[in-house]
Amino acid sequence: MEKIHIMTDSSADIPQALVEKHGIEIIPITLTHEGRTIREYYDITPEEYCKLLETSREIPTTAMITPTTFLDSYRRAAERGCTHYLGVLINANGSGTYQAACMARDMFCEEAGDAMQIELFDSATYTYVYGHIVVMAAELRDQGDSFEAICGVVKSRLNRVEAFLGVYSLKHLKKSGRISGGAAFVGEALGLKPISHVYDGAVKVCDKVRGEKALVSGMIRKVSSRVVQPEKQTALLLYGDVPAERIDEMEKRLRTEIGFKEVLRSPIGPSVLTNTGPQALAVAFYGQPRT
Repeated sequence: MEKIHIMTDSSADIPQALVEKHGIEIIPITLTHEGRTIREYYDITPEEYCKLLETSREIPTTAMITPTTFLDSYRRAAERGCTHYLGVLINANGSGTYQAACMARDMFCEEAGDAMQIELFDSATYTYVYGHIVVMAAELRDQGDSFEAICGVVKSRLNRVEAFLGVYSLKHLKKSGRISGGAAFVGEALGLKPISHVYDGAVKVCDKVRGEKALVSGMIRKVSSRVVQPEKQTALLLYGDVPAERIDEMEKRLRTEIGFKEVLRSPIGPSVLTNTGPQALAVAFYGQPRT
């Protein structure tokens, strides 16, 4: 009989209640700020981290998870009698975490042979955009689906999920050096708000709108142009330190203008906010399969 262990990293931003309900292992990405080491998920909440970013002069740095940490996780799962191990990890184009997990898998197989089958997936995305797929995998396991079937669902979902990300302020991007001071000055003077497409391992600016009120409308247009059968989907509405009225407006328009069956809200965690800044808003959904 299969005994399946499910693991992801903390950037998946899975709510604690779901982690505990389904027994999902969360391996933390660590952040360093003014000499202090912070474990994402375990040591700080997204709300606390937003306040830290707003008040601190220093941008925290993130570190990928080491192969040794993953190897220890594989060993613990095998010792508990797990026959199968499923891991879904942060975008390999933005972090070395997935490569570290693969390296550790090879090390484990050398020492333990075929004692446990390990399948690892590069999510090619960030935050709860892949975290909700991990939860789905755990739900399928709990209802008795086979490891092969669960892996098939994960692969199919990751191949279709995408997101649009809007940023209300360029201040953090300037402070982190991701855009120049001159570009930030011009952008702020013109009231420009960038919209990025998070797709297939890349995050690319695809549009710029003028003014805070235009950002929601711009994102709605982008989502509408790519979503497939929204009436059968739950949209993910992901947010940092964004005014409640903006989040409410986005949810209302996702339901009424695009026609999503449901809208699920979830906060964006520290490892992603470190790059976007706290004033970020995103919508994730399913589009066409990538070829």
